Amino acid sequence: MFSIYDTRPLAEKEDDLRALDAIQAILESSIADYALENPENLYDQDQQEILRKLEFSKGTRSFCLVISPDGNWRLMNQKFPRLLLMDIHNALILE
Repeated sequence: MFSIYDTRPLAEKEDDLRALDAIQAILESSIADYALENPENLYDQDQQEILRKLEFSKGTRSFCLVISPDGNWRLMNQKFPRLLLMDIHNALILE
């Protein structure tokens, strides 16, 4: 689903979603210690791109990361686990 504020051509929107889907698939297959739950697409009006909010959970704790289609981290919980960040970084770099 696309934002009504995203007036870019359909091909650009689909490119964003394909990139985000690929990133999510890499992280789902590479991060074994955390469950990836409730992915949600967001729209950044300033940058005019679709972002993906990814929620990593382990036990009763969960941590959110918002990532752009080019793999840049845009936002994360203040106490996001360092080892999880390293795992995400390594998974995206090695792929």
